[in-house]
Amino acid sequence: MLLGIDVGTTHTKVGIYAVDGRLLAHRQAPTPLATGTVGPAHYDPDAMWQVAARLVREATHATDVRIAGLAVASMGESGVTLDADGRATHPVIPWYDDRAAPQMQRLATVLAPARWHAITGLYPNPIHTVAKWVWLQENAASAWQRTRRWLSVTDYLGYRLTDRAVMEASQAARTMAYDVQAGVWSQEILDAAGVDASLLPPIVPAATLLGTVTPDASAITGLPVDTPVFAGGHDHICAALACGALTPSIALDSQGTAEALTLGLPTPPRPSAAAGFGTGPHVIDGCSYLLGGVYSSGGALQWIRSALNLDGFDTLRELAGSVGPADAPLFIAHFHGAAPPFNDAEASGAFLEVRPEHGAATLARAVYEGVAFELRAGLEALERVTRIPIELVRMVGGNAADPLWARIRAAVLGRPLELPRHADAVTLGAALLAGLGAGIYESPAAAVARTYRARTTFLPDPAWQRTYDDRFLDYVRYARALQACRAQGGAST
Repeated sequence: MLLGIDVGTTHTKVGIYAVDGRLLAHRQAPTPLATGTVGPAHYDPDAMWQVAARLVREATHATDVRIAGLAVASMGESGVTLDADGRATHPVIPWYDDRAAPQMQRLATVLAPARWHAITGLYPNPIHTVAKWVWLQENAASAWQRTRRWLSVTDYLGYRLTDRAVMEASQAARTMAYDVQAGVWSQEILDAAGVDASLLPPIVPAATLLGTVTPDASAITGLPVDTPVFAGGHDHICAALACGALTPSIALDSQGTAEALTLGLPTPPRPSAAAGFGTGPHVIDGCSYLLGGVYSSGGALQWIRSALNLDGFDTLRELAGSVGPADAPLFIAHFHGAAPPFNDAEASGAFLEVRPEHGAATLARAVYEGVAFELRAGLEALERVTRIPIELVRMVGGNAADPLWARIRAAVLGRPLELPRHADAVTLGAALLAGLGAGIYESPAAAVARTYRARTTFLPDPAWQRTYDDRFLDYVRYARALQACRAQGGAST
């Protein structure tokens, strides 16, 4: 049996799977925030480890099966600063935390945005780790001076399990300090950020064997000391593996606080051919991906639920479902900036065409539709890059089971929307990496063929699709106009 761990923005999850993909046990708990900190939220690294270890212990006790291998996935961009003894020197700064925006702005004057993208496959954005490193140097100097190693959350858990410190390639790429074509840390970027290369560990592929569970890790997880541990990777890319989104004709819509739209490519990363999309090494060796999406999708739903003072998401869904397609205002889904095709780190959300008769229900519906419009913009931009039609979208994550969410998206995207049998594709993807590393599957395609099954398919409602086709044109027009206004405002200051 295979075990996958996912340390996400909101929840930490553990899944145990049979080699044919059947889910044998699943556990989840909130990803713990640090207590007693001042200012924005932080994660407590040791508490993260404790929660993950407890979930592993609970899941393995529930199944009482032998684990042939495990791997870890996590959110990107967030990581742990460690001292010489392996203790955290500072809480984990969440990926979505924008405190490092001034540092990123300065870095973007040292190297032009086009240069950043040519090296890293990413455009400057304060979510990326390199800006947080500079923030720590300037605002937590004592902690930074004691730091001897930086690990992504994925690699930190691998370190706690095996005592081996490495950086898996798909996570290294999210730092914005990794040369995605050369496959090494970029000295040019490290120099710009004032980061010593000695802080960054060796880079390994996702299915690399790190070692076996140590006695200390065994005592807390309940795993035998000979259990193999494999590297794992970035959560969205692990989910892409589990869902078979390995070619340009199948897109993965991976939902959470943020939402990723991912395509697999059978070639190494080529930023010059990515047209502004994020690109980097896949968890499949020798392959790459294009990554877009929405920086706040589930986060936008959480925001509107809170703003309307609703008692839960069921109430939000009922409100939104009481409004017809395109009868709501337009919501521009650009919280935390905009991904391609708009590619605007300074973008912000907006409601447009609001009238006096609009109320809670129409605002709720607007957010549902706005996120879907943003995804369609990204989907069509991906097709322009690959010149290959996207025939199918597979959707996973926290809101995937919401039938209204799925029905709106199928109509807006104009394509079949397929829900896999397991909503938690990230732990399955991590488990498949362990299976590949252990030699249980002969190839990624063989792993997908053996494990992937669809649960539900939503087809576009023709009437809704016609309405949304017209409304989508309005969405793009308004989004571009807002972008142009911001550019003009910046030019005049």
